[in-house]
Amino acid sequence: MAIVRQHHPHDGSNHLAELVPGELVWANIVNGVENPPGRGKARPAILVEADGWAWKTIGQTSRRLHRDGTPRVAIANASAMGLRQPGWLRSGTLCTVSGLDVGDHVGWVDQALVFEVAKLACLDGPTIKTLLLTALTHHRTPAAPLHVLDEEQP
Repeated sequence: MAIVRQHHPHDGSNHLAELVPGELVWANIVNGVENPPGRGKARPAILVEADGWAWKTIGQTSRRLHRDGTPRVAIANASAMGLRQPGWLRSGTLCTVSGLDVGDHVGWVDQALVFEVAKLACLDGPTIKTLLLTALTHHRTPAAPLHVLDEEQP
């Protein structure tokens, strides 16, 4: 079975996403609250986990404040993860994005970003562990020794 995806040539890399949890990609994210008739906006997003034919993602933005003036969570090492400018996590709500709306590869999460996403989106242990493994695979040195426990362990 072939994988069908649209190509979003935003960064000029033409490097298709690998579709792995912890990957930063360009994705077309629809925000029905702020723009009900909208078609969505292409923005960097973190693939958190597969959900059948779709992905649960957390979007990024260039706006440091929410509409009500509260600060967003900053992405500390943006350039190390493939971003060209500073960015912030859009919200703690995971967005479901069709696999057709996932475009080019941007980069990979690092350990610090995994912890911020986990805290903001209230992720479960297995999801956090998967994201941390991706971070450790693509970024050489962890910030501190890690001890990740599965939920089944006492």
